[in-house]
Amino acid sequence: MIKRNFSMILVIIAMILNILNFGYSNISIESFDFWLSFCATIVLIGAIVKIIINENKEKKKSISD
Repeated sequence: MIKRNFSMILVIIAMILNILNFGYSNISIESFDFWLSFCATIVLIGAIVKIIINENKEKKKSISD
């Protein structure tokens, strides 16, 4: 898994660090940091979904072989 999805794992780590860096004490929808954190959340969810889909494909392929 790690070898196939290494780039997705790095994306997940980067997005988690970006989300943790966001200052939640002063949330403003107009700020660039808010939208950066929002997009990081979307990318994080997409990366997790892509890893799950890839692993299910590999699992089905190994079962059929």
